Amino acid sequence: MIVDDDPHICEIVQVYCEREGFQFSYSHSGTEAMKLLASFEPDLIVLDVLLANENGIDWCRNARNRTNAPIVFLSSREEDEVKISALSYGGDDYVTKPFSPGVLMAKIKAHLRRVSTGRREQLLELPGLTLDYYAQSVNRGSETIFLSRKEFSLLSYMAQNANRAVSVDALFQLIWGMESLEDTRTVAVHISNLRKKIEADPANPERIVTIRGTGYMLMAKGTRDDIKG
Repeated sequence: MIVDDDPHICEIVQVYCEREGFQFSYSHSGTEAMKLLASFEPDLIVLDVLLANENGIDWCRNARNRTNAPIVFLSSREEDEVKISALSYGGDDYVTKPFSPGVLMAKIKAHLRRVSTGRREQLLELPGLTLDYYAQSVNRGSETIFLSRKEFSLLSYMAQNANRAVSVDALFQLIWGMESLEDTRTVAVHISNLRKKIEADPANPERIVTIRGTGYMLMAKGTRDDIKG
């Protein structure tokens, strides 16, 4: 995915992507690009720091709730503080303009190699669900569902303890930490959001079930009837 408000830059990157056989999509605004993320799952994003009426670094920070794909910034800004901010808020690389298309493509291919190697090692498969630790998403059948960082952390911990009850306190301390000012009821809010995303019927959950007096359990197989009694 190419996100740049300069059509000329998009055309240059497009030509080199085509030479490498990459499939691509581009957008000239952050708003359009964010909408595109809902239907297009990129392996890598090339992002301008200075978008028209938008800040690319803010866009990157928001996009991290939807994708964990490598983000390579393109920018005419050379100040160290801008580079540090871009890399601190979710960027993986920073290329200054004017740039060498060959160098940019070399960086893109290097990041894609790491993605390809890492993804095979970052999947947790359960019957009907596959957790992708790289993309922070869960696959349910043919559907890919992106989760927030806390939602994914909660689901990941329960998946690693599948078919075992996990206490609310354990989930809270793991995700929010002992020093958090949040209330443990925050866990219930995030569990509710998770159910809306991965349950066929969130009102009657079969995956994330409530264990009265304890907390929650992620069912790796069977149904909630298996734990009655």
